[in-house]
Amino acid sequence: MAGFFETIRTGNLDEVVRNLDAHPWLVDVINPDRGINERQPLHCAAGHGRLDIVKELVARDAEIHPYTPYHYPPVIVAHWEKQEEVRRYFLEEIPHRAAGTNGLGVGIVMAARCGWVEIVKEHTKRDALAVFQRGPIFETALHWAAHNDTIEVVSVLLAAGADVEADETGLYGGKPLHWASEHQPESVRVLLNHGADVNSRNLQPGDYFGRTPLIMNASQDDDCHEVTELLVEAGAHIHATDGAGRTALDHADEGRRTRIADVLMRSGA
Repeated sequence: MAGFFETIRTGNLDEVVRNLDAHPWLVDVINPDRGINERQPLHCAAGHGRLDIVKELVARDAEIHPYTPYHYPPVIVAHWEKQEEVRRYFLEEIPHRAAGTNGLGVGIVMAARCGWVEIVKEHTKRDALAVFQRGPIFETALHWAAHNDTIEVVSVLLAAGADVEADETGLYGGKPLHWASEHQPESVRVLLNHGADVNSRNLQPGDYFGRTPLIMNASQDDDCHEVTELLVEAGAHIHATDGAGRTALDHADEGRRTRIADVLMRSGA
């Protein structure tokens, strides 16, 4: 099996065809030796820019847009690996073949993560419930748009009814405001203006359990004091503790985030 994936990486189309003719089940086989970027043959071909092999796999009904927790579809792998020709093929030539994407070639969560605002807009037009879809770690589109500070995408999602208090429940946890509070002042401002709870808690068991957006901000190496100021001005509880009993100032001091610590101390921490 490892040899089949190596054949794809090296771009040997003739050998790929011979393997698929002899063993049709290889078209969607799971690669036991690689991570998310080479999970299945189509991921591997997309990531290595082997468009001819991508087309061969698609012609043999490879799964174009699998929804698998903690994994990503081939179009996203192509995007991450800067394989633009392959990315365009998925989004412009065969979007209708990607199941569960409203005929757009990629789901709304990943489109939001990549900042593809026109695709996000089209999702909201074609499906009024699209904003509630979940991604590979059970996050929403608004989580990624807020985290990446793509304000136009944030605005589109909020206008379409996205839930500002939705919890990511698969990995890190937190609401969109937690994700934005890491380092994105403009996203924080927009979310607060749309009613996001400044003292909401991360409910996901693990390292981040119990953190408020302010504690999340203070725990990030960005040392983004602009976000600290916005959260404090909005009424963030500066003495709140997380699941481990630590305050925002504890996190800031521990990480030597001096700008955040300065704002907190000036605010009474």
